[in-house]
This record gives sequence, C-alpha cells and structure tokens, in this order.
Amino acid sequence: MVNVEVIAATGEALVQATGQPQAAQAQPEALLEDWGVDSLALLELVEALQVRLAIVVPDEVTARIRTVADLQDAVSQLVAAPSSETIPKGTRS
Repeated sequence: MVNVEVIAATGEALVQATGQPQAAQAQPEALLEDWGVDSLALLELVEALQVRLAIVVPDEVTARIRTVADLQDAVSQLVAAPSSETIPKGTRS
C-alpha cells in the first residue's frame, strides 16, 4: 500500500522532473514516458526521492520503473523496509 507521504513526494518529484504542475495528479497507471520522463529524468527523479525520503533505490529497481504506480510502489517498499542494523561504535573490525 502506498502511503500519503510517498504519493506527495512522488508527485512533487514528477512536477520537478517534468516542469508540469499537473504531473502531481498523474494517475498511477500513467506511463512516465507520457509525462516526458526519459531515462535521465528518471534518474534525477529517483535521486530527488532518495534525498527527500532518505532511501536508496537500487539500479535494478530503477530499471523496472515504467509507470507512476511502479515508482510509488518501489519507493513505498523502501520506505517501509526496516533500516539495516548499525554496528555499535568500537565493534568494527
């Protein structure tokens, strides 16, 4: 399930990537290509989301993103994923 924060963040990133304010209301099934998002714009869009949401989107996930829903689902899964355990100071080898 896509949460409200992810929907807002992806909408804002789409507006930034496309320069089209109406992109914030893009339907989930809309192809990113139809909004003028090419491969470079997709990388920039993903980068903006990574910074905003403090996540890392693997390249193989980015390569599978074709629609607004793909983007929202990928980001939602990463936001919901438990963060990796941190190693306490002084225990690193």
